[in-house]
Amino acid sequence: MQLIKNYFPALSYLDPASEAEFRLYLVASTRHIAQRLALVCVALMLLFSITDILVGDSWYSLGNLSRYTAAGLILLYALANKTLNAEQWLQGWLGISALVILLLSITFYGSSLYYGKLGEGGPMVVAFAIAAIPIFNLQQKILLWLQLAAAVLFLKYCTAIDTGWSVFYLVVTTLLCLSWQRQFDRLLRSQFKTVRLEQQKAETDQLTGLLNRRSFEQRLQQKLQQLPADQQLSLGLLDIDYFKRYNDFYGHLDGDLVLVRLSRLLSADPKLLVVRFGGEEFILVEQHNADISTSLLQLPDKLAAMAIPHKNSPFGVVTASIGIITLNYPASGYQSGQLMQQADQLLYQAKQQGRNQARQQFLN
Repeated sequence: MQLIKNYFPALSYLDPASEAEFRLYLVASTRHIAQRLALVCVALMLLFSITDILVGDSWYSLGNLSRYTAAGLILLYALANKTLNAEQWLQGWLGISALVILLLSITFYGSSLYYGKLGEGGPMVVAFAIAAIPIFNLQQKILLWLQLAAAVLFLKYCTAIDTGWSVFYLVVTTLLCLSWQRQFDRLLRSQFKTVRLEQQKAETDQLTGLLNRRSFEQRLQQKLQQLPADQQLSLGLLDIDYFKRYNDFYGHLDGDLVLVRLSRLLSADPKLLVVRFGGEEFILVEQHNADISTSLLQLPDKLAAMAIPHKNSPFGVVTASIGIITLNYPASGYQSGQLMQQADQLLYQAKQQGRNQARQQFLN
C-alpha cells in the first residue's frame, strides 16, 4: 500500500495539512490559467464542429450537438463559479470534466457513424487536453483517462464501429502523459515547499523563531476584521525590565538565551499571536471571550516565576512590563499603528509605576 502511495506525489510528498495548503495555493495561482484553458477548449470544440459542417456534416448532427452541449457546460461553469471557494471550485471542474468526456464520447460515436470509422486523433487530443489541465493531480487525471479509455473500449467492443488503432495510440498517449504528470506533481510541490520556506524566513525572527514585525500588520488586521461579537481582542506590548543592564553584566549571548526562553514561554499558549517587535520588545495578540480577562495580564508573574537570575535588577530575577489594549466588537475601525501607540503609552506607565506589572485599558 505504501509503495502505491509513494507513486502519487499528492499522497506522499507533503504531510496532509501541507497538501491541503498546497491545493489552496495551486488553485489561487492557476485559477486564471484554468479559466483561459476552458475558453480555449470551447473554441477548439466549436472549430471542430465548423470543420465537420464544411466537409458536409449537418450542424445538428449527434456529434455536433454533443460538442455544443460540452462547450456550453464549460462556458457556463467558467462564468458562474466566481462565488465558489477553492475546494468547491476544484471539485466542480472535476465534475464538469467528467461530463465533458462523456459528451465527447457521444461525439466520437456520432463522428464514427458519419465517417465510417473512429479516427485516432480525437481520443488523443482529449487525453492531451486532460494532461494540460493545471489544477488536477495525478490520481484525478487517471480517473479521467480511465473514463476516456472506457468510452473508446465501449465503441470497440460494444458497437460495430471500426476503431482502428485508436486504443493503441490512446494507451501510449496516456502512459506518456501519466509519467509526465507524476514529475509535474513532484515539481509543483517542491516549488511550493521552497516558496513557503522563503516566506517563513521572511516572516520569522532568526533568533527566536517568532513572527517578526513585517508579518504582524496583515495578521492583526485580519483579527480585527473577523472579531466575533461575543469576544474581545487584547493587544499587548511587552518589554523586559532592565535588559540593557542584563546584557552589560552577563553578556549578549546570555541575553539572547533569555530572549529565547521568554519566546518559548510566550509561544507555549497556542491562542496567542506572538511577534518579536525588536530588541527585548514583544507584541502579543489574544482573542478571548468577553467575560474572561486576558491571559496577557499574567505574563509578568509567569516570567518572574521562571526565576532567571538578574543581579542588576531590584527584583533579583528577569521581569517584564506590559501595556495592554483590549477591544470589544466591532474592532475593524482600528489601525495597528493607533493600537501600538496606546499600548506603548500603557507600557510606559507600567515602567514609571515600578515595572514588573501590567497596565490595561479598554477601548470602545
